[in-house]
Amino acid sequence: MTGEYVRADLLIVGGGVAGLNAALSAIGNGLDVCIADKACVEHSGNIAGGVDHFLAYLGTGPRWDTRESYLEFTARSSTGATDLAVVEKIYCEELPEALQRMEDIGCSLKQPDGKYFRTQSYGQPGPYWINFNGKRMKPLLAKAVRAAGCRILDRVVIEDLLVSQGTVCGAVGFHIREGTFHVIEAKAVLLATGGTNRLYQNPTGLSFNTWMCPVNTGESEAMAFRAGAVLANTEYLRMTVVPRGLSAAGLNALVGMGARLLNGRGEEFMQRYDPLGTQAPRYRLAEAVLGEMKAHRGPVSMDCRHLDPAALDHLVNTLGYDKDTLPDFFRQKGIDLAKDLLEVGPSEGMQGGPTEVCGSGVKIGPDSATNIPGLYAAGNSADQCRSLHMAVTSGMHAGRCAAAYAAGVRERVALPAGTLKEGYDTIFAPMAETGRGIRWQEFEDVLQRVITEGLGPVRSAPGMEKTIAGLTGLQAWFAKVRANNYHELCRVHELRNMLTVGLAMAHAALFRQESRFGQCHYREDFPFTDDRHWQGQVLVRKGSGRDVATSFLPLDYK
Repeated sequence: MTGEYVRADLLIVGGGVAGLNAALSAIGNGLDVCIADKACVEHSGNIAGGVDHFLAYLGTGPRWDTRESYLEFTARSSTGATDLAVVEKIYCEELPEALQRMEDIGCSLKQPDGKYFRTQSYGQPGPYWINFNGKRMKPLLAKAVRAAGCRILDRVVIEDLLVSQGTVCGAVGFHIREGTFHVIEAKAVLLATGGTNRLYQNPTGLSFNTWMCPVNTGESEAMAFRAGAVLANTEYLRMTVVPRGLSAAGLNALVGMGARLLNGRGEEFMQRYDPLGTQAPRYRLAEAVLGEMKAHRGPVSMDCRHLDPAALDHLVNTLGYDKDTLPDFFRQKGIDLAKDLLEVGPSEGMQGGPTEVCGSGVKIGPDSATNIPGLYAAGNSADQCRSLHMAVTSGMHAGRCAAAYAAGVRERVALPAGTLKEGYDTIFAPMAETGRGIRWQEFEDVLQRVITEGLGPVRSAPGMEKTIAGLTGLQAWFAKVRANNYHELCRVHELRNMLTVGLAMAHAALFRQESRFGQCHYREDFPFTDDRHWQGQVLVRKGSGRDVATSFLPLDYK
């Protein structure tokens, strides 16, 4: 067994916005920091193609533009899923420095005239969204991290954590192109690989045509779960509204500028679903579009024709800041938002936090730590973090906290005998020549079908029990999935992680006997929200064998 052995003070798994910000904060403490990313940190993660909005209160004078109002908004829109004490530490206290860091790396949130362009959507009390050009955000962050002296392992897939004496002490993985086995020994590990996509069937039939990054497949959540960490909020289904045929980001920009939703009769219908209309939370918009289509009142369209010409011009010119694919789609389809309706529909599902201020994933506390000593999490991998604003701030906070922990470790924990061989065998087993004949694409198709049928926007106990049985059966079939090269090996291990997260999601959803956040978790057998018994988080962790253990953590919002 040969490979590359790396020793660091802090290992950051994932080189997205959260991971890079964590590195900038951690390396300032003089520690040896290493980042491992399955792609290249200049262009990886959800922000690989750009981003156009950052959520922030700025203290400009109005009551809505304050820390207190933001926390009230968070409590109101995330009741039962967010710990406000954690949000204060990982977002509110980090926000001023986060805004300054964006300026320092050369990715200003301001317009050329030096002012902020702000919009309002998703139930906000005021225009919290700062519209900006984030096209170069990832390359600029990566440049700053490399200049700071951080060691970066590009194209290295981290598959499992190393745990000894109950403490995390590193991780194992492999190089996606060369196949080199990697062992990274570390005093602390920070997980920041994003959410879990590709779990559900895609409306277009194209598995990689996803709203969020298709190669974010729950690595952090799955390896943390396997190591004994607690996950929270995994029951929630996250969907959005996208142009028909293209699962592209852009809904926030459209509704934030004042676009309307029309059904096939030409009626505005959002008021029937939420008094805020198109300013309602994202899950209400997705729920309403699904409702109109189910009632045979489609097709559903986005209407921008009434917008002020100056506002529409700004919208059209900035849509490409998030992803180039959306304006490209308009050009190739011949769609002029000033003249034409844009047909839309629901996106594919993903496992994720139900709102823009409420996350899902590895359970963290105010210090970004998990229940396992030496293990931290940030960004969309963590249960309290969601969207760009919290990827930046939680990354900064987690980086500092993990660095402080690592600095206090005087003696490294010795690895148990056989641990590295076990890790090596687990990683490269799919390339064995015998006993494996299932292609990864076949397995993914079945996995997506099982999850879509039982864990979609409408749920019930029998359907979820069938899903759990199906996913449990797939665990046995996974041993027959074959990889013919290292690229396919990466895909196979993505499936392993998706299967782990899917099971956690199914068990958590079955455990929560109520409906909450609209189509994010709607149960036909328990159709109402029950704050008396279910205001809080469903926690899942590894039980005995392959079992998933569930419990409930009440949250008091008084």
